Amino acid sequence: MPKMERIENRLAKIITYLFHPIFLPLYCLVLLFNLKSFFSFEIVLKARVMLLGFVATTTIIFPLLIIMFMKRQGLIQSYLMETRQERRYPYLIVAVFYFLTYNMFRQMQLPEMYTLYMMGATFLLVAVIIINIRWKISIHMVGIGGVFGLVTGLALNLSLDLMFLVMIVIMASGLVGYARLKLYSHRPAEIYTGFLVGALIMSGILYFL
Repeated sequence: MPKMERIENRLAKIITYLFHPIFLPLYCLVLLFNLKSFFSFEIVLKARVMLLGFVATTTIIFPLLIIMFMKRQGLIQSYLMETRQERRYPYLIVAVFYFLTYNMFRQMQLPEMYTLYMMGATFLLVAVIIINIRWKISIHMVGIGGVFGLVTGLALNLSLDLMFLVMIVIMASGLVGYARLKLYSHRPAEIYTGFLVGALIMSGILYFL
């Protein structure tokens, strides 16, 4: 393999892991905390740290521990879960943790935007589970599409000027799409459909609910 090809493949793997969907709820929470809006100002620093720890535990640590156990038992072949069959049970497990996180957010009586974004993340995963029954869709693109939907939904719903952030998310989406195609993990249709599913569901929840 030529040197440039190896570098491109290594870069694609780094992008794939950096933007792995399991990290995106935490990324989105950090994003919400740093927006200059009323719902970010209402959360004091101590509460932010606790929420970040809670979300990291319920959406990353617990699901990863279960997925690691599944890999050890031979139920999945890799953490990227390249086949539809491998994805079924891990997706269901993560969806349960997402729903529990959303429910806890409701009980904490946080500002509505926090519960809506977690509701959107849960809906996205449920949609992926349903689609995955018959067709392999890029969950990486669903995830980054959800981030795009979050930013655009907030901009439309709250009349925030988030154009610079929108452009950053678009560039990140392009990088993720490139990485998944470069690694031959998906076909173009699975990439584009994944992004549209993520963007439409998340922006719709934030704009209409």
